[in-house]
Amino acid sequence: PGEFLMLVLEGHAAVRLREEGGMREIATFGAGDVVGEMALLTGESRTADVVAVSKLRALVLQSQDFHQLAMHHPELGMVLTHLVADRLGEGALDGLLGKHVGRYQIGRCLGRGGMAVVYEARELDGGHPVALKMMSHRLLYEPGANARFKREAEILLELRHPNIARVFHQFSSFRTSFMALELCEGPNLGDILDRHGALEEPQARAVIGQIAAALCHLHELGVVHRDLKPVNVMSTLEGTLKITDFGLAKNTAVTTTQDALTDSRTILGTPLYMAPEQLAGEPATAAADIYALGCIAWRVLTGERLFASATYFELMQEKHTLELPEATEIGTGVSETMYGVLQHSLARDPSDRDLDLRALEAWAAPVDRALLA
Repeated sequence: PGEFLMLVLEGHAAVRLREEGGMREIATFGAGDVVGEMALLTGESRTADVVAVSKLRALVLQSQDFHQLAMHHPELGMVLTHLVADRLGEGALDGLLGKHVGRYQIGRCLGRGGMAVVYEARELDGGHPVALKMMSHRLLYEPGANARFKREAEILLELRHPNIARVFHQFSSFRTSFMALELCEGPNLGDILDRHGALEEPQARAVIGQIAAALCHLHELGVVHRDLKPVNVMSTLEGTLKITDFGLAKNTAVTTTQDALTDSRTILGTPLYMAPEQLAGEPATAAADIYALGCIAWRVLTGERLFASATYFELMQEKHTLELPEATEIGTGVSETMYGVLQHSLARDPSDRDLDLRALEAWAAPVDRALLA
């Protein structure tokens, strides 16, 4: 158990992981490093041994002293949560690798962002693979963060669609929240486009059709994603695309109190893919998701992002003055039907985004596996 943490002043120490057959060195600590913060913060057992390999001096802070100080100085707790967040998902020193969390054993880290860390994991009973999404410890002191994370799981637990990543269940451990999601072993759409550039229209239709099919299901249930972008579209090795990351999703049937979980901040989403009204801080409706789909369609067809501005005001100006080039000038040229998709999804006024998602759903087809390599 974590009874103290140490701040190394002089000397060096080795971090050694106990494994079958002996010990494996995974990292080293030196002057200025903090040791033992994970166990102290979470109350879970330590995951590795830290052994001095030279003469070493360190300051020791006992657990009871830390928690007493943190009661009077919350910023101390925040420092510790940020330190834990910085280490989780980063390299061999990650304190969760190989650990049992809930009914899962954690494997490698799949991705790490400011809001969450995603690990590949397996069920202890049966070995079923999942993606285990953990709310970042840096959010522990952010009002409403845990409630938003749980609401994301609640929304996803109600969704059943082949183009939406499933959530199997949500639970708490290591003083934060987890959700077990369907594991998508292929790259995200952003990585696909970064590697392969613009797609020919038949493949572009397959991509757009799959995303449109997912949006049809969401919007029929009153759910608005609000953060649709290429990196939030994962792929399976069979070429199926699945929308994921519903951290900003909104169910239009929720109460005002629930709504405040995500509306407490003025602007929510990723600016390059946000509709003008969403970027202006107005409520995002299904029309905002359609606008994001138009931005994705542009990138799929051209290999380039639709907007390039680096500042808020320049980006807002770009979105309000957008004029599409001729169909022949988009990528290698697009069909009249595809040009209509761009026109009807990228309209400045949300009431003019009358894109027929059901018609686009007919385009849905697996992505060419060559693009997934």
